[in-house]
Amino acid sequence: MTSLTSDTRPADTRTPAMVVTDMDGTLLGADSRVSARNAAALTRAADAGARVVIATGRPVCWLGPVIDAGFTGTAVCMNGAVIYDIAAGEVLSSTVLQPAVMRSFVDELDVLSLDYAIAVERLGVTADDFWAEPTYVHPWDDGDYQRIDRVELLAGPAAKLLVRYGHESGALLDAARAVSREHVAVTYSSDDGLIEVAAAGVTKGAALSVLAAGWGIESADVVAFGDMPNDLEMLQWAGMSVAMANADPDVAAVAREIGPHHDEDGVALVLERWF
Repeated sequence: MTSLTSDTRPADTRTPAMVVTDMDGTLLGADSRVSARNAAALTRAADAGARVVIATGRPVCWLGPVIDAGFTGTAVCMNGAVIYDIAAGEVLSSTVLQPAVMRSFVDELDVLSLDYAIAVERLGVTADDFWAEPTYVHPWDDGDYQRIDRVELLAGPAAKLLVRYGHESGALLDAARAVSREHVAVTYSSDDGLIEVAAAGVTKGAALSVLAAGWGIESADVVAFGDMPNDLEMLQWAGMSVAMANADPDVAAVAREIGPHHDEDGVALVLERWF
């Protein structure tokens, strides 16, 4: 792993054929917006022929910041469960959790005697796709979402199951993985007692590898930016991986380079080497 400043250059100077960036803590600044410099860098990359992809844990309906910045390309949403064409307004593919799998996972969590609450995101295209138990408290805002009991919540398929414990996310993640036995994919993107559960094998990296293969792009020709554990598989897959200066230590450990801070146009500062 190499520590970067704006004056350093990577050993491999090939121009990326694909640019992938996470949103929160990576492309977005502290104001939760895409800066003009970051937006311009992505535009130049696309104009130069690179495939530019947003890869986020957010649902489709929360892509507003990149859409407002003029992005009209492909987005990998919900940590890889949904691939969405922004310009067409179309879900290109989705992988969902089946009710029996979710119920089994929740039953296993109950064995741990944790005081938790759950929510589900369907395809996430509209705000109506978010449903939660009455006791669920969203870490980002209170939200005006549908509140229903757990039995009904788990009665239909979902792209993502959210588990809120209210304590350190890493500890909850370890406990959940201990009981899930790889029947689901578990990760987190914020360290506030929230873990995110998807169907087995669903990750940002897996979804991106499918996209890249369809475009005839090798992982060696991909540069990817991230900051949290839900970015791990993506950064391990990409040939040129950049963890932001504010990244989680586990993410920084797997990245090839440490880039600038997300609130200092970090994505643009790296992309400006090539574009």
